[in-house]
Amino acid sequence: MGRKRSTVDVSLVLEKANAALAGDYGDAGYRAGIASLLETVLFAANQYKGFNYLEWMNGGFTAWQAAGCPEGEEKAKYIGDETRRFYYS
Repeated sequence: MGRKRSTVDVSLVLEKANAALAGDYGDAGYRAGIASLLETVLFAANQYKGFNYLEWMNGGFTAWQAAGCPEGEEKAKYIGDETRRFYYS
């Protein structure tokens, strides 16, 4: 017997996953799982266009520039929790 294939709206999965990654429920492990699953879906659908860190997008980059663009562990402070991400497709 062949496997029955079904389709899924990738944009809906992306929307729901991005909301989960930005939400206040779950811990870093939960968000890492969501990110991993979303990346798998996006790559399989040939729709992966990268991601950005939420804190970096929401003021972290500007604050990093104002601080003189430090690198290494200092830069990580401006990126924030690396499991809080926003994915593009």
